[in-house]
Amino acid sequence: MNFSIKGSWWRVVGACVLVLSLVLTACAGPTPEPTEAPEEAEEEEVPTEAPAEAPEEGILRVSAPPWIFKKFPLEEVGKRFEEDHPGATVEFTRVDKWNVSAYITEWKEGETSVDVYVGGSGSMLGPAIAGEWMEPMDDMLTGNMAEDKFVGGFLAAGRYKKPDGSGAFYPVLPFMGEVAIIGVNTAIAEKAGLMDGGAVVPIPSFEEDEFLGWFEQLGEYSETGAHVQIWDREFMQYDYCAPIIAMTGQCFTDKGFDVSSDAAKKWLGLVQKMDEQGLGAWTITDDEGYDKWKTNKAGSFFAAQGHVMELVNAVTEDESSIAYTGWPGTGGSVIWTHSVWMPKAAPDEAKELGRAFIREQIFSQYFQQWSFNNYGKLPVMKDYYGEGIERFQDQMDAILTVADASQPVPLYADMEEYLDILVKYLPEAAFGRMDVEEALQAVQEETADLDYTDLRAQ
Repeated sequence: MNFSIKGSWWRVVGACVLVLSLVLTACAGPTPEPTEAPEEAEEEEVPTEAPAEAPEEGILRVSAPPWIFKKFPLEEVGKRFEEDHPGATVEFTRVDKWNVSAYITEWKEGETSVDVYVGGSGSMLGPAIAGEWMEPMDDMLTGNMAEDKFVGGFLAAGRYKKPDGSGAFYPVLPFMGEVAIIGVNTAIAEKAGLMDGGAVVPIPSFEEDEFLGWFEQLGEYSETGAHVQIWDREFMQYDYCAPIIAMTGQCFTDKGFDVSSDAAKKWLGLVQKMDEQGLGAWTITDDEGYDKWKTNKAGSFFAAQGHVMELVNAVTEDESSIAYTGWPGTGGSVIWTHSVWMPKAAPDEAKELGRAFIREQIFSQYFQQWSFNNYGKLPVMKDYYGEGIERFQDQMDAILTVADASQPVPLYADMEEYLDILVKYLPEAAFGRMDVEEALQAVQEETADLDYTDLRAQ
């Protein structure tokens, strides 16, 4: 579809963001009416570069998936950009289905249907990055967007090895962060005796009796199931690796995910037992997973922090309805980002407009804090974890503590082929349709000859 438009808490968050920056660099229902950023926050907003740096006129074609239009004020900042640049017109396109091959086909012909794309995780963008189809964005990391202004772990997700081996570059710029985390329905957990004040009683360990016992206790009051997980092609990565990271500190090897250790077998075995005992409410689509959680009858949900918040946005309208906790052990998990980028094939004048739009609007305090305040998407700029954050303040410490111990999934050279094989076997084991050891052995055998070079730079 195309269209055209003309405290103390702050100290806790500041400390958590600083630790996250240092550590990670090393390693559908009704929603409340979106709120405008308060006047105080707008007055104190971190300044952006002067709008006059952009061309005086031109058309900028901006594409994004529908969820970005819903969970970020994209159309509104398009209007703001046009007001700041009276000769510029922003044309938006909603991209219902991601197809990187279709874009690459048009780029090979020297053409492009998009100048700026808002969205895309590493696994989605890998082929375009490896093929050198992306416009380098390094020159944008200045001023209010200098590297030290970012939460380091999130910015690191946009740093890749140059295909010619000459160093590293930023073909994309992460503008939002996510962490896979356990969200708990506090009303159900309270009945189960698993709340201690406003905090969740931690899962005691990965030992089978203690682990399953915690979920059995929660499950006594959970009609939909004690725990919801989405085992689709994307989220299976986080379902599988996050608990292994919590258990051992590492899931990612030079031969792909850990599919041979005792920890790997133990975790997938627990997943299968949860399904067998009716504790796990597994799904194969994200919509089905969100719907199960939003029945308000599921005890817990392993998902991005913002998806957990949808129980509040769509059902209860009460922030105390949810609380967060981590897996036992290190409490670690998986983080990921979505990025903004431009294709090399875009016209030069559109690239100039695009750079101005990205700096002035996508990385503005208003754009990033609006999304957290309404949908829980984490800002990538350190300064935005302060004045202007309005919701879930009592949960930010728990979220950032889990993120602090988490790792991004590597972007292997043969990631698409790798995921195609994983999705054949991991969900089959999770749903009890295949023996755990047989599934892991099949993954080892079928992925042995893939290229596991990590496209990201350290």
